[in-house]
Amino acid sequence: MSTRTTAGAAAPKPFTGTGDVQALSFSDDAESAVDRDNELRKATALISQLPTIVARYERRRRGEDYVDPDASLGYAENFLYMLRGEEPGAEEARAFEVAMILHAEHEMNASTFTASVVAGTGADMHSAIVAAICALKGPLHGGANQAAMGVMEEFGSPDRVAEGVRTRLEAKRPLFGLGHPLYRAMDPRAPILKRLAFQFADGSDPNFAEIGSVYEREAHEQKGLWPNVDLYSGALYRALGIPTDLFIPLFAMSRVVGQAAHVLEQHAGGKIIRPSAEYVGEPPRRYPVREPR
Repeated sequence: MSTRTTAGAAAPKPFTGTGDVQALSFSDDAESAVDRDNELRKATALISQLPTIVARYERRRRGEDYVDPDASLGYAENFLYMLRGEEPGAEEARAFEVAMILHAEHEMNASTFTASVVAGTGADMHSAIVAAICALKGPLHGGANQAAMGVMEEFGSPDRVAEGVRTRLEAKRPLFGLGHPLYRAMDPRAPILKRLAFQFADGSDPNFAEIGSVYEREAHEQKGLWPNVDLYSGALYRALGIPTDLFIPLFAMSRVVGQAAHVLEQHAGGKIIRPSAEYVGEPPRRYPVREPR
């Protein structure tokens, strides 16, 4: 991570950070330690290291020199500064900070459960977080806000949303950014992100906050669906100048906080997670045995 990139170098493919987090463990003298002091240290380091990795990746693929972190800046300010090369406005930094807080923890979601399962075997913090990021990569979890943005880009403008929602429903195609396995009504994070998306999307073309608002209304009227955290998070990120294929790394940056907390809890309990399964396959069959000649 300390090598500057030559301007005009070939851009690397989009990433989620699994290899980078795995590489971070190589230089840790207590890599396999799972005692609380070492794991707290690792967790704190990961929370600060992931934004640096993401920002340097983005500047590298743009053929620009990386920007060193500034210890005088807060978490959100620092990330946007490393990403852009100039300090963000106070309102921009606050909006990004709120988005990170809202994504930081959401109890036993797929990636956090994955981290807990790995930690339950006695594996270390880095191993658990790498596994969590692998789960986060999926389009039904961490990739859902990227997929929601893809749907809104497909609509293109607010006046095309109603027909677009109808067409997707008739074709049984998913409406990303809507519905949630826990919330039967409004995801409480959605209105906060909606307000922030509208705050920064003014004058943008296309206005994804406006498209998202019509999308929310039409999906509720046509199918009774409510928005989740993914509907407006992407609109906010795009309004802040962050490309769509960085949405999953941003999710990993924030969710590592909750994942690490659950890893610490799992290590403190010292129990392996071993769910039961019910066999629903073929009934017992007789195995033919040949008599010896």
